[in-house]
Amino acid sequence: MQPALHPIGIMADSHGNNGLLLSAITALKALGARQLFHLGDVCDSLSPHLITEAMNILSKHHVRCVRGNNESDILHHNRDAHLSDAQKAALSLLQNLPYTVDLGSFRFTHSAPFAYPAATKRPISEFLPLLTRDDQPDFSILFRGHSHRPSILELRQGAIEKIPVQPGVDIPLDRSRRYIITVGAVETASSVLFLPREYAVRFVAVPRHRT
Repeated sequence: MQPALHPIGIMADSHGNNGLLLSAITALKALGARQLFHLGDVCDSLSPHLITEAMNILSKHHVRCVRGNNESDILHHNRDAHLSDAQKAALSLLQNLPYTVDLGSFRFTHSAPFAYPAATKRPISEFLPLLTRDDQPDFSILFRGHSHRPSILELRQGAIEKIPVQPGVDIPLDRSRRYIITVGAVETASSVLFLPREYAVRFVAVPRHRT
């Protein structure tokens, strides 16, 4: 897929808080986001009844979503359950979620840019020695969720530099460098606007009221 030129709105870890999910989508669209991504844990394994509403919100607003650990847990625990047709339909939507999505050299995943279970469950810290190698893997920016705490890591061969996160301001990135950006969690009022033309990222607060 060709790289994006218009602003991209990115969110993660709404955990069934569908009012906040809608607020995040609305806020990012208001800032000009033309494409939207949810980086997993749109659901919560303790509240599976909220799946249908969450997935309807994503579908209505054309938000692309990857599978998080909560989606994987829901699928695992309900594999042999006796389900209604509506529940089966909801689980089918989760089953079809990919673990990663690529947009040009930008990669979107829940945790680490590898296959299950690393994609959903393993902490990114386990893979940093591999990710700092210039030959592995082939992304310029990895956008991820899972950790809930917003952060930017600049990757260099064998080294990592933390870039301070400043909410609400555009943080310029270097096109010759590689990055891991943790977008924070919708449930703790964090999302990201990525500006491909300017090659900058902005951490955006999620309004607490539903719009």
